[in-house]
Amino acid sequence: MFKAFENGTESHSIHDLTLENQDDCVSIYGNLQITKDQAGLKAAKVLQNYLNDIVAALEKQPDLPEQIVRQTEGEIENPFL
Repeated sequence: MFKAFENGTESHSIHDLTLENQDDCVSIYGNLQITKDQAGLKAAKVLQNYLNDIVAALEKQPDLPEQIVRQTEGEIENPFL
């Protein structure tokens, strides 16, 4: 089960959309097409549940800062080139 901001290496996918969990951030990337059919409704509800969990986790934080400073990851040289 997805728990926002816990289990720092956890990731979940909805088709080609990935939610990647970290201790201080949830990254969402990829592609999700929500079609006007039952499959689209199901995908939309799954995404809604993930976003509701993220919002609830943030709202539970007693001392939520205005903004955190995150270290940007530097580029790593490709060892295969």
